[in-house]
Amino acid sequence: MLVVTEKGSVAAAIRRAISPPPRTFALSGHLLNLDFPAEYNNWWRISPKELFDAPVRWTVRDTRTYRRLVEALKSLNGHLILATDNDHEGELIAYEVLQVAKKVLGWVRYMRMRFNTTSPRELREAWVSLEPDLNWGWVWKAYFRSKFDLVTGAAYTRLLTLSARRSGYQYKLLSWGSCQTPTLWFIYRREMDIRSFKPKTYYVLRALLDVEGEEVAVSSKPIADKRQASMLYEKVKDAEEAVVTGFESEAFKERRPLPTDTDTMLQELTKILGLSGAKIMALAEQLYADGYISYPRTQTNMWIRMNHRQVLDMLMTTPLSEYARLGVFKPRSGRKNDKAHPPIYPVKPYPYKDVKGRIWDYIARRYLANVVSEDASMKRWRLEVNLRGIGMGATGRYMLDEGFYRVFPYFRPKELKRVPDVEPGEVLRVLKVELLSRKTKPPPRLTESELLKLLEKHGIGTDATRHEYPTKVISRGYAEKRGRTFRLTRLGEKLINLLGDVNSQLVTPETRRLVEQVMGEVEQGKMTVDEALNYSLKIYRELYERLEEYIGKTKLEL
Repeated sequence: MLVVTEKGSVAAAIRRAISPPPRTFALSGHLLNLDFPAEYNNWWRISPKELFDAPVRWTVRDTRTYRRLVEALKSLNGHLILATDNDHEGELIAYEVLQVAKKVLGWVRYMRMRFNTTSPRELREAWVSLEPDLNWGWVWKAYFRSKFDLVTGAAYTRLLTLSARRSGYQYKLLSWGSCQTPTLWFIYRREMDIRSFKPKTYYVLRALLDVEGEEVAVSSKPIADKRQASMLYEKVKDAEEAVVTGFESEAFKERRPLPTDTDTMLQELTKILGLSGAKIMALAEQLYADGYISYPRTQTNMWIRMNHRQVLDMLMTTPLSEYARLGVFKPRSGRKNDKAHPPIYPVKPYPYKDVKGRIWDYIARRYLANVVSEDASMKRWRLEVNLRGIGMGATGRYMLDEGFYRVFPYFRPKELKRVPDVEPGEVLRVLKVELLSRKTKPPPRLTESELLKLLEKHGIGTDATRHEYPTKVISRGYAEKRGRTFRLTRLGEKLINLLGDVNSQLVTPETRRLVEQVMGEVEQGKMTVDEALNYSLKIYRELYERLEEYIGKTKLEL
């Protein structure tokens, strides 16, 4: 028997959990790559367009690991246990191992081991529940993604890079990708919105009132005309009383968070830590491999067959114990279920105060906020007054009961002033009246959290891949990050303008979103891989031909 894992730490965890310890072999990610035959790798002899029809074959990605695996397989007398990560990419890696095993042995007996944490209990449960086959829907979906991205990425990247060099530009690589480019387009679109923004001056009347001992500021609606604003100010500047025309207040609940999925984790942690999504995901995967959290790549935000008592007992041994022993137990579930993984939750205490510790703390606190905390209770109010015929108003909210914010303080809403209840017709003393000049502001530049939300909303990539694209557009020189926001570079702007002039489908998210939907059809068995590839590549081949024709007629200026 031979157990193959993606990571050495997972292999070690399996050996510790299973008795007697099985023989294990640890990969380091993908073992094989899809690539073109060698003759297609000559950029100057082969037209990039030929890549749409070029054969694609498996090549060895990691020669040293491949040779070691071959030697390990030669002594295999029992089953091959495929214990790679329980997701689409993990399934494809398991398929790669299976191909190598069949090449070495001719025929192989194999089983699939699935687990979402590396805790001893779950690994032992997975060991006695081995599955007889792979999830072929996952395999073919991941295979489709890999081959589609190879063909389209290589064809467009070669066309752009070679065209730039012929025009005298010495870019080492002008990269294009069907997910990468829409990511850049979001940054481009925000930059254009900022540049085209023209600030407008407006005016607001502001009065400070005494509401039963509390100072409350009320304001008029914006006034566009300066002369009108000055006339209204002259009318009310010496007013001593304002009459209440309306007052409303109501209590409301702010619901505790849903279980943690990957998109939510990355969007929130990029805000909290100021790190890139790619860096956060890499650290989360280390936490998973070392047994501290469950699998961090999941679209699920509902609880199914979850042993919460076990997790809460573990948290009772941590500094969060005071929150774990709360009396309420009513986990809140969402509606998303990828049928592969549970939401992300803590598995064992993390003892170090480093960045991984902050990620673990966030996951643990969000789990407690979801499972054993109450909703937060708040109150909102609205006050409307009449000041010498001019309507003015104010709104606010404040906390009645912190609820889940006690354990999960991130994003706690800012509280505004509490205001005593007043009745219509009541007269309030005016403390001060002023005329304020203000200007409208341009939209802010995108943060990584906002960019990841846009990618999720528009169906670009998956929960397991979205975090890669913001980092990728920076590494390509198309954008840069200053502080926590993205800025477009000159090269990025020129590239988007070039592609957009040919056809907006080359830059906007709609075309890639269609491809993601086709991938879903492959996973569900509604389309074969070949049918899906033929359909999708035809769309991008036609766009390629338009781009090639445009570049042939137009001087390339980058």
